[in-house]
Amino acid sequence: MTDQSTTDESERGHAEAAFAVDDDAERCPYCGRPFASEHLHALHLGEEHPDALTEAEAERYAAADDRESDELFKFHIKVLAVLTLIAFVFLYSYTFVWT
Repeated sequence: MTDQSTTDESERGHAEAAFAVDDDAERCPYCGRPFASEHLHALHLGEEHPDALTEAEAERYAAADDRESDELFKFHIKVLAVLTLIAFVFLYSYTFVWT
């Protein structure tokens, strides 16, 4: 059991050492994890510590979650457009080039 815990600790230490974190980075008040932006910090709080949120943190999480949903929707639309374009190119090339 000690081998596993030692391995876990060394992996965590190695992962933390691989990334430099600004001293002024926003940190989670519950677990101390640093975040590059307020948006990521709010998402972390809502996902990892939902029972401990204050009202202000819950509002920031709801706004960040809405923004994340909007960005994901835009990404899906872009992927759909690219897939449609690829299908059109294959259909066009099959219809007019290979026949």
